[in-house]
Amino acid sequence: RENLVGVDEFHVAVISARRAADIAGIRGIVGVQSQLAASGIEPTWYVDAASVKAYKNLGLKAVVGGKLVPARNKALQDAARQGKACVQVSDDISQWSYYIAKDEGNIGLFAGNEAAKRAQRLRTSPAAAARFILAKMRGVPEGQATPKLGGVFPLGNVGMAFGRAAVTSDQFILGDFFVQDVGSRCRFDDRMTLKEDYDFTCTHLAAHGAVLRCNRMFITALHETNAGGACSERDGAGDKERANIKVLQEKWPGVFSLNGKRGDGSTQVTMAWKR
Repeated sequence: RENLVGVDEFHVAVISARRAADIAGIRGIVGVQSQLAASGIEPTWYVDAASVKAYKNLGLKAVVGGKLVPARNKALQDAARQGKACVQVSDDISQWSYYIAKDEGNIGLFAGNEAAKRAQRLRTSPAAAARFILAKMRGVPEGQATPKLGGVFPLGNVGMAFGRAAVTSDQFILGDFFVQDVGSRCRFDDRMTLKEDYDFTCTHLAAHGAVLRCNRMFITALHETNAGGACSERDGAGDKERANIKVLQEKWPGVFSLNGKRGDGSTQVTMAWKR
């Protein structure tokens, strides 16, 4: 509790593009904005130049961020200039959830499913989620690597999450909702157009020795299926995915393997920092 801070200690950035001109996109925008506002947060929306007027016409505090990675880095730079932790949020998150249960460590999928059934699910606010993650990061015991990047479980599979320890320090941090603490110089690699959050996770691990992933906190988002945003960087053939995977594998040898269980086996990866 001593590491919990107020919402004024965060610079909250919603990363968005080309979603303020259609009904589905506007619904998502309203959902995110309303939840942040109810948490006492006035976020800044980082959007593409062509759409900034449309976002402002919705009453949002919007600035030109450019494409995905430049927008992310601009948000990090703005937070650093203000001396605040940076929270980055996808523009289509419908809810944040946290599960309360005993931490049984790495118990596997079957036992994890059973543990998940017994857990109490809480609907939480984005502000509470960000404050909790930052407090956990700052509360790491003395003598251990202090993480500067924290986030949520990247999938909706609660049983899989419960098969792991409640908090892990060397696993992938999803870009849809994360906190970067004050004092980190880590930035996104401008060569990446997709899977930039995988690279960013590794950058933090190399710089700070740890990240913090809360495996009991989840978001519900449509980040791979809705129009606009990062999804516009994908192509049907998967060539852009493969090009970004090549960068990951060259930059972080031995860390990324192709995930044959998803897609055609060449467009998704698994990450293992310790090999």
